[in-house]
This record gives sequence, C-alpha cells and structure tokens, in this order.
Amino acid sequence: MTWRAGVDVLTLGGTKNGLLGAEAIVLFDPAKSRELELRRKRAGHLSSKMRYIAAQMEAWFDGGYWLDMARHSNAMAARLATGLATIDGADLLHPVQANIAFAKLPDAAHARAKDAGAVYYNMGNGVCRLVTAWCTTEAEVDGLLAAFRG
Repeated sequence: MTWRAGVDVLTLGGTKNGLLGAEAIVLFDPAKSRELELRRKRAGHLSSKMRYIAAQMEAWFDGGYWLDMARHSNAMAARLATGLATIDGADLLHPVQANIAFAKLPDAAHARAKDAGAVYYNMGNGVCRLVTAWCTTEAEVDGLLAAFRG
C-alpha cells in the first residue's frame, strides 16, 4: 500500500493497538503537508509535548511490535470465529480477516451473554459486531463463547 497504488494518506491508529493517544499520519505527497499541518492545528491536535507521544510510536515500530500486537488481535478474532461456528444457530456474516467478527446469534445467546456481563455492539435482529484487541486474552474469548452457549 503506497503512493504507487494511488494512496495519498495513510493513518496508523496506535491508540487501538496499545499506545496512549498516539496516532501517525503518513503523507505520500509532500505537497499536501502544509494543508495537513493547518488542519491538525485547527482540529486541536497539536500536542505541545509531541516528542513524548512520538516516543511510543518509535518503540511500537521497533522490531515489529505493532505487527505482533495486530497479529495477536487478529488471532483472537480467528479464535472467536472458530468458536462461533460451533454454536447452534450462530452464523458468521462475513469472513473474519482482521480483528472484527460480524455474527448473527439467537436471542437466547445474546441474553445469556448479557446476563454474564458481556459488553459488545448488538446491532439488532440478532446481529452483533465483536471486536478483539491487542490486549484480548484467550480466556476472554473463551468466556464470551461460553456465555453465548450458556
């Protein structure tokens, strides 16, 4: 994914992958940098201590840590998808290719999960959006699946 494919701007969400308020924007067209600088200031995203935030990003990239964390999140989503496939009446609505699973589950499964304290986005009509993260554990995935099963 580069400028050769027609990409002008790439954003990397560090906050969703274990960092504290650190996001990166990569511009493939230097001519757009002045406009980005102005927009960033207007939006209030000009941190006076950016070097401390940026230090996280440097450590995150060093040795591929960001990829390790993303791989873990994706692996937890794959574990979740595999488990959902074993639940009676559950259907994965799309292939799980990253850290999100969209599934349709029976109302009783949703009720059991809610009673067990599970928090996730229920879109209605039995459809839910389940998102894993860099910090999701196997025990959490297994616990959610157990709650759905009852």
